[in-house]
Amino acid sequence: MLSGQLDLFTGQRADPPPPAAPRIRRPAAPLAPGEIRYRVFAGQRDCADCWSAQTAASKAGAAMPFRRHATCVRESAEGKTHLCAEHKAARQGGER
Repeated sequence: MLSGQLDLFTGQRADPPPPAAPRIRRPAAPLAPGEIRYRVFAGQRDCADCWSAQTAASKAGAAMPFRRHATCVRESAEGKTHLCAEHKAARQGGER
């Protein structure tokens, strides 16, 4: 109900509902050296590994590989890297 509205049954003014509690977003804990975290990414970015492979192929004059959209972010103490599903699987396979 909006403030100032009347209750149809009693004719008294209706109190507005209390405001919703604010959502507090806390940042993720910092990563220790050597620790790696993957999280889902739904934005509009290209995969960093696809970009590097395409740049290397362009310099070498070879056939250009496709560049795919990033679906996850690989976070480490050194920084963040946006990856597609194929490069995420390749990196996870090499890290184990």
